[in-house]
Amino acid sequence: MNSIRRRLSLTLALVLLAAGVLLAFALRDFPRRMVEEHVLARLDHDADLLYVHLLDALARQDGEAGMDSALMGAAGPAYDLPLSGHYFLVRLGDRQWRSRSTWDADLDLPEGAEGLVSPRLAGPAGQALLVVAKRFPDSADGRAVSIALAEDVAAIDAAIAAFRAQALTVLGLALLVLLVLQRRVLVRGLAPLDEAVDACRRLERGEAVQFEADAPAEVRPLLAAVERLSRHQAQRLGRIRHAAGNLSHALKTPLAVLGHSADALAARGDEEGAAAIRTQLETMRATIERELRRARLAGGAAGGAGFALRAQLGALIEVLQRLHAGRGLRIELEADERTWPVDREDMLELFGNLLDNACKWARARVRVVVAPDAGTARLAFSVEDDGPGVAPELLERLGTAGLRADESRPGHGLGLAIVGDIVAQYGGTLRFGRGSVLGGLRVDVELPLAV
Repeated sequence: MNSIRRRLSLTLALVLLAAGVLLAFALRDFPRRMVEEHVLARLDHDADLLYVHLLDALARQDGEAGMDSALMGAAGPAYDLPLSGHYFLVRLGDRQWRSRSTWDADLDLPEGAEGLVSPRLAGPAGQALLVVAKRFPDSADGRAVSIALAEDVAAIDAAIAAFRAQALTVLGLALLVLLVLQRRVLVRGLAPLDEAVDACRRLERGEAVQFEADAPAEVRPLLAAVERLSRHQAQRLGRIRHAAGNLSHALKTPLAVLGHSADALAARGDEEGAAAIRTQLETMRATIERELRRARLAGGAAGGAGFALRAQLGALIEVLQRLHAGRGLRIELEADERTWPVDREDMLELFGNLLDNACKWARARVRVVVAPDAGTARLAFSVEDDGPGVAPELLERLGTAGLRADESRPGHGLGLAIVGDIVAQYGGTLRFGRGSVLGGLRVDVELPLAV
């Protein structure tokens, strides 16, 4: 996962999901605890109130009925209605008083301990009771005092469950909306990077790129660096080609002098010495020509003005047809008007050598076809002639420097070797075979292009 957009989207999505999970856990426990604390505080207050009225009744020495009346009066009407969900149990030594709301239900309310005890119990009629049990200081006559109160919270639990379900639904929808908004913000925020990539591709194709003045500060240095690199590469390639041209002119004079020396030897009758010198001269010329052409190759990584295949190849074909006008040679071209992001000089060298070789061997027709579905990822084409073709045992060796299928044709056997060098520079493939349309030699070339 090398995409910055994907990494940021995944990271932020995980952060949102983690926050959502934490909120879900909080919703699971926090509302219940908040309500229980409120109910427990009220029950604790009621327990203190009952204890005070118990002490008052003991001080007045009320009887059993008076004690019950005093406690019920202190607790309130909710503890008087049978099975109301509000219950109390007061213990004084071995005596105890129950609220009238317990009716005939057998509630096993716990005894108070030191401090506050708040368990949950199952009450009558499916009630869920929250219980407070407290131990108070002993009475004046030394009897232990404990008070337990219970309240039904089943309705509150149901309300909390409904609230939790609604809150989780809203939370899920909010997370979904946030994820969508986050994705849109990331796409818009990283859009300048897409523009930078597009600018780099246009620079690679040799197009002029006008940098936006309001481009983000983080992107402008990158675009400027790419532009400088492209300009430097073009200047460097120009210097190499200029130097190769100078070297070619500089070597012509020494080679011409050696040729005259060979002619002088032949004039003096030394034909064997002259032939040896001429052989070495031909070898030197072939080697120099090949290496100079290799030095001028730009390769697949070089930028440039691009290669308008149909227009520029059409001009090359017109020149070749004029050269072979006496033979009535016809060169057919099937290609679109697209401009390919490859070096113009490399392509002219590549097509020039392939067409020159095909014209030498063709009887009447040469055919060049550029694959229409190649797209922008590769340049695929074939060159075919209607000549005699090449023997199967020589097909695999074609493209080797110095190899000539027929010594009767002029040349040094360098054309297809240079084609192989260009294809290798671009990391492409080169295949030789017999043509299915014209029947002669067919050369298939595929060049992967930077996209």
